[in-house]
Amino acid sequence: MAKISRQTKEIINIILFFLVIGLLVTFYWIYPLNLAKTGMGRNDLDNYNEMLDTLSELPNEALLWQEAGLNPDTFRVEADGLTTLACLRCLPEDSFIGTVFLLHNDNQNRDSILWLASALLQRGYVVLAWDQRASGRSTGLNRGAGQYESADLNELIANLDLRYRLVHPLVAVGFGTGADAVILSSQSESRLDAIVAIEPYLTSTRLLNKLKEQHDMLWFPFFRSVFWWWYEMRSSYAVEYREISDIDPVVVPALLLVSPEDLDDVEVRQIETVSSSSGKLRLQTTPADNSSLETIILDFVKNLPVDSVSLKLEN
Repeated sequence: MAKISRQTKEIINIILFFLVIGLLVTFYWIYPLNLAKTGMGRNDLDNYNEMLDTLSELPNEALLWQEAGLNPDTFRVEADGLTTLACLRCLPEDSFIGTVFLLHNDNQNRDSILWLASALLQRGYVVLAWDQRASGRSTGLNRGAGQYESADLNELIANLDLRYRLVHPLVAVGFGTGADAVILSSQSESRLDAIVAIEPYLTSTRLLNKLKEQHDMLWFPFFRSVFWWWYEMRSSYAVEYREISDIDPVVVPALLLVSPEDLDDVEVRQIETVSSSSGKLRLQTTPADNSSLETIILDFVKNLPVDSVSLKLEN
């Protein structure tokens, strides 16, 4: 058999070298850069950019809510120098027995929780809902990982309290990243009386693992570190990477709902363990349908103490 010439070997080595470089560039630059956009960016980017080109401000319409007969009052709150939140507030017809803040799931907007808002209004709760940052009618290109959404909720509470538009108990109900936001907010915002967290991530590791599953990401060494680095680069958010050791006990009555297959996840068990001494955490599995979920949430909030005097708020 003829031996491969030295020149041929050098050519093969060069080709292999560039193939390796190409794979490294693909898996540690191009691929995670695109995934950071897909996993943590707004899903209506083209429409968003088009509206910004033609309008000075995104319209804060609430057609679906009006069609449902909820008569929302729309307003905007500046969360930070780069983000304004498109909010709405709905009042029940008669006296009010509390206020509920609704934080929608990832890659959705406030319209996705209209069903829950209607149920709460019928039972006498004031409902606050908004498009979270980087979704719907709110500004921003990238959502946070719970921390920024928590700060947004705190800002909204402060804004409403300043205008005497709060009736206790104040309850925050969040889905996905919104669930992480209500947990974090309850640990810093003393005006919150209770929370409902539906499918929270609890740690950054679990968030990235879930994103990997949802978007069928390819595994490669250090994918979480690389993804997080690109996410911070794209978003310009200085987001703290949350570990299991960062999970603190709940400090207000809390209902935590997770899917049956996630019940034994180490993060879920950790928050259950650290919160066990207070007796404030109630852990359940998430039902498969909205009707059952609605019943669970309503049963939880109706058992909270209400103000001794039912207030009539000014519009």
